[in-house]
Amino acid sequence: MHRAYHGINQGFVPVWNNMPVGMVYGFSSMLISIIEHFRPERLIVAFDTKEPTFRHKLDKEYKAHRTPTPNDFYEQIPLVEELLTAFSIPLLKLPGFEADDICGTLAVQAAEKNMNAYIVSGDLDYSQLLNNRIHLVKLNGKIDQSPLYGPAEVKARFGVTPEQMIDFKALVGDSSDNFKGLAGCGPKTAAEWIQRWDTLDNIFKHKSELSIRWREKLEAEEEYVRQCKILSKIKTDSPIVFDWNPTFHITEDPIQAFFEKISFRILAARLFKLNKKIEQGLPIEQENESRKEQNKDQLSLF
Repeated sequence: MHRAYHGINQGFVPVWNNMPVGMVYGFSSMLISIIEHFRPERLIVAFDTKEPTFRHKLDKEYKAHRTPTPNDFYEQIPLVEELLTAFSIPLLKLPGFEADDICGTLAVQAAEKNMNAYIVSGDLDYSQLLNNRIHLVKLNGKIDQSPLYGPAEVKARFGVTPEQMIDFKALVGDSSDNFKGLAGCGPKTAAEWIQRWDTLDNIFKHKSELSIRWREKLEAEEEYVRQCKILSKIKTDSPIVFDWNPTFHITEDPIQAFFEKISFRILAARLFKLNKKIEQGLPIEQENESRKEQNKDQLSLF
């Protein structure tokens, strides 16, 4: 939603009942594009809640530096929720956990059911989850222009495997989440150590093989670095309840009613056109042939 909010607010900002609804418009447009591009069998949306999470309780500085979200962002959330209801898309929230934890848990469950799970997000934190069944669509403008990440792409970008990304972030830190990792340790150094010793535990075991500077840092900051590892790990066992039986399909009337109510006429026309293509069984228009192959299996989208 933040991407939709900030993206639309830079240009065209539709207004409904004297309230800017650019976030609702951007989210709606992105949702239609996702459905058109992937034709998912299941489609799930996860939101954060206002309650502090276990990460906030572990580190009071976790995300503490972020600027307050503007009021007109929160004012649009009920309309986004109404939109999701019109699409019959489950909206999942879990107090004490982040949306990342919900997506991580359901992605792992989907993979265990031999489904392909595609997480659509601009957040590379999801890199730690990726395997032959779990993929990240890294939002970068339009959906069909957003790169698809799997294990090979993670290794090419960071120099480590998805399984090693948690240890990588523990060392490097994450400025967006406000934890620093090991002081002075950048991506190159972290990747070199992990390539050499495989895990964070082994790095600490072999710290005597490093220079005095790094040895002293690792000794002084071990407790904090291990805390950073906990902060960076997306939970894949959060207590979320989800029914995998219903499959996603477009029921056009309630969606069109919502678009008519809020005067999103262009989106209404896009939805009508998309639904006709789906009803006629027209093929998905995708440039990436490998993605077509992956989509042959059941597909869940978060």
